[in-house]
Amino acid sequence: MIISNYLLEYLTKNGKATLSGFGSFAAENAAAVLNQESRTLLPPGKKITFLADYEIQNDEFARFLAVQKNISVESALAELKQQTDFWKNKINEGENFTIENFGEFKISGESVQFIGNRIAAENSDFYGLEEINLNDLRKKPGIQQVKTEENPAKKYRFSSALLWILLLAIPVSGMVYVGIYQPEMLFGKKSFPAVPKEKKIIKKDSAQTKVKPTLADSLKADSIKTAAAVVPLKKWTPKKSTRKYPKSKWRKAKKRVNRSQ
Repeated sequence: MIISNYLLEYLTKNGKATLSGFGSFAAENAAAVLNQESRTLLPPGKKITFLADYEIQNDEFARFLAVQKNISVESALAELKQQTDFWKNKINEGENFTIENFGEFKISGESVQFIGNRIAAENSDFYGLEEINLNDLRKKPGIQQVKTEENPAKKYRFSSALLWILLLAIPVSGMVYVGIYQPEMLFGKKSFPAVPKEKKIIKKDSAQTKVKPTLADSLKADSIKTAAAVVPLKKWTPKKSTRKYPKSKWRKAKKRVNRSQ
């Protein structure tokens, strides 16, 4: 078995693998990816990343390799050093290379880019989602497809009518909403500000209130005066005169003689 397979097994179990004098590989969460070339949708999983560090020292993976290959730790360290020196020479020469079942190193000038492979996640975070082939989702000829092709004109009329209803309902409902809650957006601002209605306040006429008791008092006073003025009249009897007049004064007048005869 090649070293990359042991490295992948260790990385899947522990999440990180360090190679002394070279760097560290890690398994990080990766989102779902759509592969345009193969038309496949890869579910969320793990992706291998790399951080170069030629000064790092760690023998944990060497111990794991010694157990798996049933060799000493020193032999495992020597084998790993031989492999990492080969990879470093490739990088120094600016040559791209691939680690089988692990990833690819791309060198451009002084920059080194590692494109790691996706690995299957064994934890329950992704609920065992599998790869989806979009080509398989296309409709296959069958009974359902035959039924839909029986009356395509009717289906087209129904779908077009429904589409027009939706297209008309959306702007109409929007205009109704704006007309109710924001009428100024449709009709503009009012040219004259609304005059607030004033409540009519009826004040009592002080003159009327003063005249009424005065008039009542005058009527009452007049009635008192009239009552006081009415006094029963005494019967008047003429007094007999004691003076005597001569009878000559009471003689009858002589008849006038008409001289024209």
